[in-house]
Amino acid sequence: MTRTPDAHLQLSDLLGYVSQVIHHGIPGAVWVRAELSSVTDRRHLYMDVVQSEDGQEVAKARATLWARERYALEGKFRKATGGTLRAGMSVLLYVTAEFHPQYGFSLNVLDIAPEFTLGDQAVKLEQIRRVLDAEGLLDRNRRLPPPHDPQRVAVLAPRNAAGLGDFRREADRLARAGAVDFVYLNATFQGREAAPSLLTALAEALLAHAQAPLDALVIIRGGGAQTDLAWLNDLELARAVASFPVPVVTGIGHARDDSILDEIACVRTDTPSKAAAYLVNSVTGAAATALDAYRQIMDAGRSVLTHADREATWAQDRVTRAARARVTGESERVNHTMRTVLGLTPKRTLERGYAVVRTRPGGTVVTRAAQLGAGERVTLEFADGTVDAHTDADIQN
Repeated sequence: MTRTPDAHLQLSDLLGYVSQVIHHGIPGAVWVRAELSSVTDRRHLYMDVVQSEDGQEVAKARATLWARERYALEGKFRKATGGTLRAGMSVLLYVTAEFHPQYGFSLNVLDIAPEFTLGDQAVKLEQIRRVLDAEGLLDRNRRLPPPHDPQRVAVLAPRNAAGLGDFRREADRLARAGAVDFVYLNATFQGREAAPSLLTALAEALLAHAQAPLDALVIIRGGGAQTDLAWLNDLELARAVASFPVPVVTGIGHARDDSILDEIACVRTDTPSKAAAYLVNSVTGAAATALDAYRQIMDAGRSVLTHADREATWAQDRVTRAARARVTGESERVNHTMRTVLGLTPKRTLERGYAVVRTRPGGTVVTRAAQLGAGERVTLEFADGTVDAHTDADIQN
């Protein structure tokens, strides 16, 4: 049987030695760069901080922001960033290393550098810009024509968010009027699930576009902290939005600050309400243009009809005058002919010195000399009476 060693330590003694080593090896506080993997609010702020390399976690520790320092430090962080400490943020913490035999190793947070968090986000944003530019995606959606008179629009927003309500107050008017058909899709815009959730919603929007073409995709969320934008600065998400086949309109609720989605979208507005107003103006503007074109067509039509009416009146007058002149001329010609015809009656002819020769008896009018022989009796009819006569010899031709 193995004999129990005489020399040994109590666990508390060993951990006490560890505590002393840490205390003497790291005298005072130091600045530590890490990422918040979880944040728990229980009066004190309990956090898990990690270090990752190539997607793998290589170090992890607990950190505590005690209530006595918490409110001052959170106020400082909120003033600089507009938000609070959340999981997923890169942070620079001023900490002391503590080791308690009962509670183990932890970090006590004494200060925080919010400018580091903002700077880290800015560096990440710049890296995304460079990749998109190299891939030809940075301005692909911006080059698309802005939506004009959109009739079918997909809207991507957090479920039941106040910003979605602001958007729908304007958009529902268009829907009720039958001017625009809206397809609403929901996604998470904050936290580690933001990018995967948004990518899923974008896939649904592509499916809706395949079923019936979309005229625009609207991405909206209400206002929030500047650090909230970090969740949207994701390379895969940016690729999906930049390559979306229809114009993208953003209304992400940050008037001063941009996310990568704002930069690559065809149209950027500051709030969900302004995104809705943009669509309303597009529809009403198109309607006004159509109405103006209709009025111009009507005015042109009236002008053509007026001109045609004048031309028809002129032509009618001209034809009428020509017809009247023709009728007058024909009437005079007929009158002349009638006068001529009336002047050729037998009575009028006899009055001009002619006579009608008739056979006797019978009274047949003689029109040719060959009709008479020698010694034939005839009657000569003059205008004032008749005379009997006879031929002396044969008529000579």
